[in-house]
Amino acid sequence: MKSLILTVLYLAKDTVHRWLTRLSSPVARVLVVFFLTLCALCFLGTYVISAKVMRDRIHTQGGDLVYMTMSDPQGRRGQLPTPAELDELLGADSVALRSVGYAKNAEGKPINAYTYDFARMGQVRPWLAPSGMPTLFAGTRSTLPSGPSHIDVNGESISVYVRRLPAELLLRKILGKGDALIVQPDSPLALAAQSRTTFGSQLLMMRVRDTSTSDGVERAVEYCETYMRLEGGQGYVNSALALLREMDTILSNQTQCRVAFCAGIAGIVGILLTALAGMEYRQNEYIYTLMKSFGIHPLLLVGTFIMENLVLVGASFVGAVWVFMHFQQIIIRQFFKTAKYTLGLEEIMPELQLIAISLLGCVLVSAVPIIFAANRDIGRVLK
Repeated sequence: MKSLILTVLYLAKDTVHRWLTRLSSPVARVLVVFFLTLCALCFLGTYVISAKVMRDRIHTQGGDLVYMTMSDPQGRRGQLPTPAELDELLGADSVALRSVGYAKNAEGKPINAYTYDFARMGQVRPWLAPSGMPTLFAGTRSTLPSGPSHIDVNGESISVYVRRLPAELLLRKILGKGDALIVQPDSPLALAAQSRTTFGSQLLMMRVRDTSTSDGVERAVEYCETYMRLEGGQGYVNSALALLREMDTILSNQTQCRVAFCAGIAGIVGILLTALAGMEYRQNEYIYTLMKSFGIHPLLLVGTFIMENLVLVGASFVGAVWVFMHFQQIIIRQFFKTAKYTLGLEEIMPELQLIAISLLGCVLVSAVPIIFAANRDIGRVLK
């Protein structure tokens, strides 16, 4: 054990001595790996940000929403799954309403009227008027003031309470941009709708939480289509599934470019490390062969060069990551002309892992000529 420790210390001292006597060798490796890694991070970082920008824009346009409208089957009233069931099955937030007819505002324009199932009361109740009166949700372009008002329902004037909903709220999105009236399930308007042969139509809107791919939205669409088919109702499902699939295709093609880019960098670094390692071993081959003749295993010699390259490449990699993370705003402003987006380590971790694996492969490949040289016959070298 003592001899092994002394041997390792000697090899470490020899490595440091080589660095000091031939400073260009470690400096060349550090600079090449540092700048190539920094270039790779800039390239891959812009890829991550561009994907992030695309997703944000798609979501802003409702790309994470799935909307279903279905007429009730003849002679019976369909029952939609509860929010908890949809959350468990699809990983989606949901809100559902039931159409019960129309009303007219003060200007005589028609207003869609809805009610809700008691199972989903918790989703709607917080936004309704405190007194329990029908609530008129003003549209995005409506000039109606918040507070008590009157509308016409079947030729009868009724009191309503006007409220406004946040634009990002799922309830606001299912109501659309216009004015909409929501009444309680036991109100005369809702009861009158239930007495008809055809009860009306059901509206369901889901916001899929996992939108890293189109799979989540696709599952929600398939669920809605299956539900309509099994219930025997007529309707349609709206979503941005086609657009999300196109984005998946684009991102998949970009993934191939990322791998090719990292492979190119790995090739450059691998050639450099292999050439320098082979050259330095040949320059000290006589000394290393003498050490072998004294009983030092060739694996120690090979391990020395592997550890040397690991230290230099690892330090260069860490330095490049630190520089990129602290100066990424400059890069983002140059590519996207905005400082809105920044990357955290978690977001860029797949790219870091890809680069790290590529560099680790370069270090291992650079040891191949050392393995052959270290196993040469001692007599051929010392003669």
